[in-house]
Amino acid sequence: MVAMTEPAPPGPPALHSALVRHTGYLISRIGFFAQRYFSARLEGLGLTPRLFGALNVLASEGTVTQQELGKSIGMDPSTMVATIDELESQGLVERRPHPNDRRAHALYITDQGRETLARSSAVAAEAQDQLLAPLNGEERELLHDLLLRIAEAAAQRRADAVKD
Repeated sequence: MVAMTEPAPPGPPALHSALVRHTGYLISRIGFFAQRYFSARLEGLGLTPRLFGALNVLASEGTVTQQELGKSIGMDPSTMVATIDELESQGLVERRPHPNDRRAHALYITDQGRETLARSSAVAAEAQDQLLAPLNGEERELLHDLLLRIAEAAAQRRADAVKD
């Protein structure tokens, strides 16, 4: 009797030696696979990384306008409208009159939105643990700190370019 084995899960192709010395390439490839895995996991909750991001910021900031939310996550206005429409259609966010600006609507995360965020945060943590499995706790912290420093510098360069 021949033993049946499960097929290997899809993953990144082998890294060619000509590519492993290029840090930017490695970051790009890791980002691509992390995004695909994370998206697939969120899909079961009816979310995308874009929706997950918006829910996180709303839960953190409390009452904000669409414009403020878009600015805080770097999303253009038309994409922001579609994002809020999608969250609202799922019952995760509500638009209400803004308490201090009658021309604007304020965004509120609903109880269902908080529950979905809690479940999706657990999924995000699992996805992160799987991605970072080869690293110990100290290495994970170091990687996070280094990536954050790079991201902050990139954001500053972008902000400076917009000013010019």
